[in-house]
Amino acid sequence: MKIIRSTKCSLKFATESKRNKLRTILYEYSNVVNSYIDLFWLNNIDKDRLNKETLNLVSTWFSQRMKLQAAREAVDMCKSSSLLAKKKKINPVKPNHYGNKMSLSKLSCELGMSETEEFDAWLKVYCVGENLMLNIPIKFHRQFHKLNESGELLGSFIVFEDCVQFSFRIETGKKKLVSNCVGIDTGINALATLSTNEQLGTDLKTLISKIKRCKQGSKGHGRAIKTLKDYISITAKQIAQSDIDLIVTEDLKNITKNTKLKGRLSKNMRSSIGKWNVSYWLMRLEQKCEENRVSFRRVKPHYTSQTCSVCGSVDRRNREGKNFLCLKCGHEANADINAAKNILNRFLTGKYGSDYQSQLEFSMEKL
Repeated sequence: MKIIRSTKCSLKFATESKRNKLRTILYEYSNVVNSYIDLFWLNNIDKDRLNKETLNLVSTWFSQRMKLQAAREAVDMCKSSSLLAKKKKINPVKPNHYGNKMSLSKLSCELGMSETEEFDAWLKVYCVGENLMLNIPIKFHRQFHKLNESGELLGSFIVFEDCVQFSFRIETGKKKLVSNCVGIDTGINALATLSTNEQLGTDLKTLISKIKRCKQGSKGHGRAIKTLKDYISITAKQIAQSDIDLIVTEDLKNITKNTKLKGRLSKNMRSSIGKWNVSYWLMRLEQKCEENRVSFRRVKPHYTSQTCSVCGSVDRRNREGKNFLCLKCGHEANADINAAKNILNRFLTGKYGSDYQSQLEFSMEKL
């Protein structure tokens, strides 16, 4: 199995002159992409139809190669918007490029090693326009070297005003045969509560409180957010590198959407989730699972905290704070652990769970 991983390297070694030149290029790039979007939006053009005649429909001082890069990004943005609208069953909305980045390939740039000790490499953006080239100094960090050692550096780069994003293709091998699977409930009191009765990430609420006490945009606020993200990554890594073969979580996309209207969460809880960013946690957990050949699945979150994991009775009165007490059968447990067991059961008894059930039964026979 091959996965793609990305990392960003800062442009802190670039001079102010280079930064100004980069801003000028980013601004023009955005205008060109949006011009191509206007042309392509109703025409459904493919990348292989981007000939010289089509590229010249947009007026710019960019070279043909840079125009081709901008046109390709315009095609991708149009297709992504249409696919998203189709998936959500809504009317498609014409995308807009906001000028904060440009997607380049070896067609218009290359990465060359530096001969100085001050930084590691140059990203040479050439063929921008007549007699215009931009050499961006890059200093690699530990994460870049780690990805470079374990994978293959791809020839595509995303250039921002203050950094460059590099992508790597990593071969991880086949997924593990499923013999040990767990459900994970995500929460504030414990970042990850496992169906095996374990709770990890119990310092989450303390770290969130530190962020909330810091002034927005201050250095302390930035450090607190970084500390929280590091904590989330460490917890995800700890779970994925254990002896678990299959992880099931709730699909918590848009968890805060309309929650104020429906009264599902208190104002303080909504604020905490905002500071925490649930999607970052699930993204990191899924990434770590991919890297360690662990299967990762999601199920719908409805009523997992109100359902008894023993008898299946659903009643909102079953849960009170951290405690779960089934009003029907009397089962008593930690509310998050009970929810984690429901999450796992929901997957294993669902339409995709039967395949894993057979793997589990095969593994048990071998034992």
